[in-house]
Amino acid sequence: MPSRAVAICGAGELGRRHLEGVLRSEHADIVHVYDIREDALAACELVVRRSGEARKRQPIAELRLHHAIRTLPTSLNLAIVATTADVRPHVVSQLAEHAHIPHWILEKVLAQDEPGLDQLCSATSASLAWVNTPRRTMEWYHRLRSLIGGRGKISMVVSGGAWGLACNAVHFMDVLAWWSGERPLDIDTEALDPEWLPAKRKGFLEVFGSMSVVYTEGSRLTLTADYDAAPIEIKVDVGGLVWSISDSEKMARRSDGLELPGRVDLQSEMSAGLVDLILATSTCSLPTLADSVEIHRLLLRGLRVHLIRSGGSGNHVPIT
Repeated sequence: MPSRAVAICGAGELGRRHLEGVLRSEHADIVHVYDIREDALAACELVVRRSGEARKRQPIAELRLHHAIRTLPTSLNLAIVATTADVRPHVVSQLAEHAHIPHWILEKVLAQDEPGLDQLCSATSASLAWVNTPRRTMEWYHRLRSLIGGRGKISMVVSGGAWGLACNAVHFMDVLAWWSGERPLDIDTEALDPEWLPAKRKGFLEVFGSMSVVYTEGSRLTLTADYDAAPIEIKVDVGGLVWSISDSEKMARRSDGLELPGRVDLQSEMSAGLVDLILATSTCSLPTLADSVEIHRLLLRGLRVHLIRSGGSGNHVPIT
């Protein structure tokens, strides 16, 4: 049987969490990691050593490191693209030109502008591509969906401190689309604070305040980020019952007293199963690129309007 090869492009913190998982894949034989930074690739070697120590044996998959896309194989079974959003469309296009890749997992935020979204769709048009908003893969969120979905319009409020509203909004926009079966229709960013601030990652921006998204059948999502360190809290009102969901407390409580414990899985815990499922069946429960692009397009339009309203210029939104 020929070797099954997975490429991880972008060896930052998130890319290395993917690597931890993929090294335990039962279907991937070789993991290729590409990054232009020597320190990032060196950190991948440390991940392999720690993985072997934790398992008391070598990881299942073999690791190969690359400083350039041209040194990657010209046939790959799956590519996971965990670069920053500003370069993701270009990297995906380069990969698609270099290698035959039937399956893709793309990290969010997908791109910083709509042409970038179009470029991603074009580059992967002959393949199957999904976007890693992974609550759709988590058992806890599946159980919540069975209790929340199909009971009428949903009102969801997500609030917390400096949780990265601009770059993480797509996670919750996707959750409500999944739970409700609706598509996001309109976005209102007028309640966002006018000042954009430097994000944790150098060269990118974040924003605070509130914004809301309306869905096709009337469900609504409100997202709020304050300047403190408060944990994220999710309130869901549906069919006269109100859920309070806390990822940090690992508990969801309903207003009638029902409690549903659970947890948000780590990326390093999810990647092996996700990769194995895709390599074995060419399917997974992540949203398709086409569905996620629709969400991203609305988000980028709303944030660009706010950026210009705040004195910014240009067609892109500098988030990641």
